[in-house]
Amino acid sequence: MIELLGVGAPRADGGWRLHRVCASFRRGELTLVVSQLPEERHALLDAVAARFVPDEGRVWISHVPVSRDTVRRIRGMVIEADVHARPVEHRSMLWNLLVAGKSGHHAIPGLLRLPRKSERLAARRALERVGLGGRELETASGLGAVDRARLALAGALVSAPEVLVVREIDRGLDGADLATVRALLRSLAHRERLSVLASAATPAFAADFADRLVALADGLLVFDGAPNDFSGQRVAWRFGTA
Repeated sequence: MIELLGVGAPRADGGWRLHRVCASFRRGELTLVVSQLPEERHALLDAVAARFVPDEGRVWISHVPVSRDTVRRIRGMVIEADVHARPVEHRSMLWNLLVAGKSGHHAIPGLLRLPRKSERLAARRALERVGLGGRELETASGLGAVDRARLALAGALVSAPEVLVVREIDRGLDGADLATVRALLRSLAHRERLSVLASAATPAFAADFADRLVALADGLLVFDGAPNDFSGQRVAWRFGTA
């Protein structure tokens, strides 16, 4: 369970990226967070991922409050997957999970310890869970957008998260590719009992994407509910869809 209780995050100009936001997110649910200003939806995800401690209000992750003393613990519970990242293409998918995922692309050969057997097994299981089972020794050079997204999600699953965060899901993915990634995220949320939060610039595809839609405008939470109910004139006007 994720709880935001009156959470605020100021802008440098004196306004608010978030202001008095209250919301809760359950396990087994895929939520799409939308806003016209990128900084607003990023601020909500940053609050959940403990990238900052809120200036007002409080965030709780699985009954643990986000504070300066708990940031490291929270970051082990909330894992971000960059589905737009490019892997190290001349290396295998398994290597990307075991080495690049932990050390970055610029690790110096010879200074890394060999992955333990348990780590290799965890990586293989993660690849299976996203539909890449049996392909772990393939190089990443031939992966298309969907399989790169699968690989990024596998890298997040290796850490056994309670919360999965995916930013700007509508950037660089559309049509069949977006539908495939959407189905995978929903499957992970429901099957793995994860809280999955994804962000996007528009609510246009939310009805086919998420279990739940959260919309922000002027730093305020203006909608929180089923995507098909996103039809109020005042809310739609804020997003230019009226």
